Amino acid sequence: MKPASVHFIAAVFVLATAFTSAQGDARRPKPPASMAPADLFSSTAPTSSETTAHTNVTTHKTTTHKTTTPKVTTAPPTTPNVTTAPPTTPNVTTAAPTTHNATTANVTTAPPTTHNTTTANVTTVPPTTHNTTTANITTATTATPPTPKPTQPTNITVGNYTVKDGNKLCIMVQAAIQVQVNNSQMVGTYIVPGSADSTGKCESNTASLMITLKEGYVSMNFAKNDTTKMVFVNAVAVNLTYAFKSGVLSHLVKKNESVQLFSMTASHSYSCKSESVFLGNGIYLMFSQDRMQAFNFTNNQFGPIDLCKADQPDYRVAIGVGVVLLILIVIVVIAYLISRRKRTDGYQTL
Repeated sequence: MKPASVHFIAAVFVLATAFTSAQGDARRPKPPASMAPADLFSSTAPTSSETTAHTNVTTHKTTTHKTTTPKVTTAPPTTPNVTTAPPTTPNVTTAAPTTHNATTANVTTAPPTTHNTTTANVTTVPPTTHNTTTANITTATTATPPTPKPTQPTNITVGNYTVKDGNKLCIMVQAAIQVQVNNSQMVGTYIVPGSADSTGKCESNTASLMITLKEGYVSMNFAKNDTTKMVFVNAVAVNLTYAFKSGVLSHLVKKNESVQLFSMTASHSYSCKSESVFLGNGIYLMFSQDRMQAFNFTNNQFGPIDLCKADQPDYRVAIGVGVVLLILIVIVVIAYLISRRKRTDGYQTL
């Protein structure tokens, strides 16, 4: 045989041996797929495919393939590098669970947080609103004026209440005024402040005075009779909201329009130390240290005083005492004359 034929047969034998060894390696059991990622296997796979490709190339019958074929046979044994790669793969395995857990946690937590926040807001707002409303109701009750206490008698002051018609006085009343209540429902006294304001109106034969108070008012109406030339009060009224009974507010409305009070001569003033006007149901309008006049002022001053009956001097006692004394004197004189006459009768003439 020729040397060329020998070389060709040797080359074919070597290639067949290499091909057989390669198939044996392929049939050997491989490590589990989970131990290595797909990228590592893909990197070695091309080398084996290239070897098969070279087997196809060797058919070109070139002598240069003799030197390269031994390198091809040594390449398969280097595959153990694939088995060293799997230990590094656990990083991939641990990464997957963390990703899934994080996603699940976010989905689960988000809805409860939203619902809890909404519920908390709804629960908190109504109580705040109700508390405020209740506070307003309570404040309204407390906001009412404190219950006034009955004024002590020592606080009685004389007030000056006037009504003018232009620049001229129409009514002038100086008095300490009280409203006294004494019945089965209440017992107490209201004192009209001396600093209270007064209003009214004036006409030719009538004039009215209203003393305005925080608790209400007290009013008087004056009338003039041209025939008798007398002036008097023909109506009085009281309207008060006051605690005549401690801690209990009472609304008192009383009026008397069928009276003839404080009579005075026209252009005179009326004066009395103490006087009361009965309004009914145990209610009295009390006047003390009063002096008043309506109509016919001179230089806006009080006229001559007409005293009330209680203050007028009473001469009846003096007259009675004088009469009694006179009678006693007469009796004494008569007794003396009688006794003297008896004495003279006892003597006889010689």
